[in-house]
Amino acid sequence: MRTRSTFWGYMLISPAVLLLIVLLFIPLLYTLQLSLQDTDLTHGDPTWIGFRGYVESWADGEMWNVTKHSIVWTICVAGFQVIIGLLVAIALNQKFPLRWLVRALVLLPWVLPGVVAALTWRLIYDSQFGFMNSLIGKLGFGYHSTDWLGTPGLAMFSVILAAIWKGFPFPMLMISAALQGVSQEQYEAAKIDGADRIKQFFYITLPSISGVLKTVVLLVSIWTFNYFEMIYVLTGGGPIRSTHIAPTYIYELSFRNFNFGEASRVATISFVFVLLISLVLIRQMNKTEKN
Repeated sequence: MRTRSTFWGYMLISPAVLLLIVLLFIPLLYTLQLSLQDTDLTHGDPTWIGFRGYVESWADGEMWNVTKHSIVWTICVAGFQVIIGLLVAIALNQKFPLRWLVRALVLLPWVLPGVVAALTWRLIYDSQFGFMNSLIGKLGFGYHSTDWLGTPGLAMFSVILAAIWKGFPFPMLMISAALQGVSQEQYEAAKIDGADRIKQFFYITLPSISGVLKTVVLLVSIWTFNYFEMIYVLTGGGPIRSTHIAPTYIYELSFRNFNFGEASRVATISFVFVLLISLVLIRQMNKTEKN
């Protein structure tokens, strides 16, 4: 009976395993194979170069810039999305009139398609008729025709701000659900003991939602690192490659320069980077569960 049950168990999961092999492992192995070749069409037919391609990629200097931009992009966007989502979730957890309407409106940026959101922010950042320059003028700082997306020093800040606005509702939604499970008796006991809201937050709220919070950080970090359309629509990696991150750089190498070997090397390095971050965060989550 046990053997029969095991057999049917394997049979039931076999379609999912086959799907993973076809859609994940085979493309991954093919990417690894391409990363060990020189496939630049200007160099003729593909040639096997082994790990020399990785060394040349780092020595080129552009890979360092893309890595730096990717780290800044991921830390800033994911960090502020989680922080703002946490603060908004706590605020919306309080009772006030029309709370349901405010919750629905806050979710709008997240449910918008990524390209639509990026085009909206492109209009906001327009140097001649954009809302951003108009707002600065109305605040009393004088009229400025600042090219937010065309200035290297401002472009990364601009796309980060747009991405934070687009993605913070997801952490807010997850954290709001976690806050519903926090016992109100703990808050009442803390009030009796004289604890203010700040102490309640650090000694009751944060420990109670720490598991969900770490899961949110893991998911948002991975999604942010691989987020493509916001930067592609707003800047395309420019100006002067000042906003290139790994996904946009891979796209440029593959579909503009047709250098699939270099693109595969960047993709492989990105995969390893995301894998290491995931393992560290998952290990921290497991420690929390054991404690």
